[in-house]
Amino acid sequence: MRFLYFLRLLDFFFPLLCGICGREDFFSLKIGLCKRCNYAARTSKQLYRCNVCSSPLPDAEKVCEFCDSRNVFFTKVFSLRDRTDLLGELLNKLKSNNEYPVSIFLSLGIRKALRELKTLDLDACILLPSYSKNKIFNPDLRPFSPSGRLYEETRRILKIPLIDPLIKTSPERQAGKNFSERFFHAYSAWGIKSNWKDRCPSKILLLDDVFTTGASVNEACRILKKNGTKSVYVLTYLRVSD
Repeated sequence: MRFLYFLRLLDFFFPLLCGICGREDFFSLKIGLCKRCNYAARTSKQLYRCNVCSSPLPDAEKVCEFCDSRNVFFTKVFSLRDRTDLLGELLNKLKSNNEYPVSIFLSLGIRKALRELKTLDLDACILLPSYSKNKIFNPDLRPFSPSGRLYEETRRILKIPLIDPLIKTSPERQAGKNFSERFFHAYSAWGIKSNWKDRCPSKILLLDDVFTTGASVNEACRILKKNGTKSVYVLTYLRVSD
């Protein structure tokens, strides 16, 4: 009872405003977006999806052309929703401003995904690291990780440890590169830490903010499998569907 009273006091003195327009209503207090913006952010559900990367399919084919035409090292991708311009804007706000209401909305649906993942008996999870020039502080993870809320829910529901076997060796970003450039760059952008060589857990959950071409995720999974991992499942907020 005291806890509920405390939450109501927090809502009164520090209300959650809509992460897009800044309005306050019942929806913004609960999910981080007001009713109007929540409606605008809705995406249509796709009837058919690839069994591996979850990309939308026009018919009941089991695997998309991408996953059927190349070496795919991840086992399966779970994305909470397909990316739209509005959702992409929300994710950019989360990355640049660490806006808490935005993380609430983007992580809606994660519990359902984690319940499905719970049956897989995963050993550990990782956050896809970013390059950092500042080696005094954490050299492998962003000071703030957009995937942080994904990990909070993962830790609470799956109760698996967070490990950091990967290191990003290239300062270049994937953003701005075309499809083929992303894959060429990703191949030389990642490495394994010396204390994790040939010692990675068997089943890993990789957390990232968005699945675009899959280049970074695929290369990270290749390195993990080269060092002992048998299967890698991927969980992201968004998935680029076109």
